[in-house]
Amino acid sequence: MAQLYSKNIFIENNAKKELFKFPKLVRNSFDELFGELSSLGSLPYPESRKLSGYDLFELRVRLNGVYRCIYYYKKDYIVILSAFKKKTQKTPLREIQKAVKRRTKINLY
Repeated sequence: MAQLYSKNIFIENNAKKELFKFPKLVRNSFDELFGELSSLGSLPYPESRKLSGYDLFELRVRLNGVYRCIYYYKKDYIVILSAFKKKTQKTPLREIQKAVKRRTKINLY
């Protein structure tokens, strides 16, 4: 498959701290997904999906638990806003609100 385009990925500082709390194997899985996301520009389900009602997406890793990173597209790059271990079927509203708040702060600069 030809490379469509490349996007730089930036990880918000708080999201970086959250990622470092994950087990090493989970972090490695996210690193692989970040690489694919960067080179392809988007990933299909089940690796990624759009969050209904928001202009946000989530990266999905299932490895000794269910882990997620919430991200969004900003022009020619992707920003990782939040990372968490999922404990319920639905993405917790507080995690979405946290990502929206962080996105708002980033857009102020």
